[in-house]
Amino acid sequence: MINKLLKKDFNLKRFLMYLPIRILIIFILISLLTTEHAQVYLSFPQIKQALSPIKSEVFLDWMSQESPYIKTVLPKNYEPINLSKLSFERLTHIELNDPRSLLGNELPGFSIYDTNIFVAGEGTNFSNVPQESPPPPEYIMKDSGKKTENNDDQNEKNGQVFIYSTHSWESYLPLLGLTGDPDINKAASPDKNVHNVDGWLQEDLQKKGIKTVIDKTNIGNILKQKGWGYPQSYQASRPILQKAVSSGKDYKLFIDVHRDSSRGNLTTVTINNKKYARMTFVIGEENPNYEKNLEMAKNLNQYLVKNYPGLSRGVFGKKGAGNNGVYNQDLSPHAILIEIGGVDNNEQELKRTVQALANMINDYFNKNNDKEPASKPKD
Repeated sequence: MINKLLKKDFNLKRFLMYLPIRILIIFILISLLTTEHAQVYLSFPQIKQALSPIKSEVFLDWMSQESPYIKTVLPKNYEPINLSKLSFERLTHIELNDPRSLLGNELPGFSIYDTNIFVAGEGTNFSNVPQESPPPPEYIMKDSGKKTENNDDQNEKNGQVFIYSTHSWESYLPLLGLTGDPDINKAASPDKNVHNVDGWLQEDLQKKGIKTVIDKTNIGNILKQKGWGYPQSYQASRPILQKAVSSGKDYKLFIDVHRDSSRGNLTTVTINNKKYARMTFVIGEENPNYEKNLEMAKNLNQYLVKNYPGLSRGVFGKKGAGNNGVYNQDLSPHAILIEIGGVDNNEQELKRTVQALANMINDYFNKNNDKEPASKPKD
């Protein structure tokens, strides 16, 4: 009895002795967890992305350790998840089977090559993958002089296609009277930009009887108003897509129109003696359900391969450090990002490509006219 009391007394003394150290550790942890970077990495979207590889089959596999019968419902091609490998990759952003992820973390600018080529277009390889470039800092910092505009309700009540542009400032040097300018960062404007392309696509689709709604929100203004930077662009455009998806309209396709930052030698092709602006499909692989978006992109791309050889640069997947990896495509399996042309493409080339896209979408709808609308309420 005495020994137990002495032992208890000894433990209490040790606890009191280490109490200041424990309090200090708690304060350090609290300070680290409340920093700006910690809030970003521990936010729900980040945690959701980190856990995206853990599918429902994983939980069934764990449960089968207690009840072997459960294993019979697992897919034949199921492979058990390696938790240590997953933890390492999520903490370091290094994928053991992809050396580019290591180089991308160590070499400035190398992260632009952290791209999967699902379908390679003519001449496409890892040395010339599509690129995005942020606008000049002064573009977001200054008042663009153009009001933030959201006009997605001005058109058809039952739109079939919804078009918007997350990087609304992306423009084309020829549209700005800067043809051939060596500085690609000058291809940014609050007035003459990808919204022009959105409008041309809307016009061509409407001619085919496809009801199309276009949103012309100036995302640059939203970033300025909220004090955000370029990395928050998709966070700024997310409410636009959320509203469209939950609107109850008969949308079957949501298109985020962008412009590639590559030069004209990569973004221009001649088809039947006419020049076109080449285009690209981009899929966010960190969207847990990206396979459905990818399937749709491949179907759309196949039409271009058959009818406009060389127009498509391919279907690309983006993920990892330096990339958004989701592009708000988690809101709908019918959401897609399309890059139309590059900084050097002119209006004539862009309009020809837009006509080809309208034909592609019309063909897609004709083949899938019995499918359910894409619009469904989504948080």
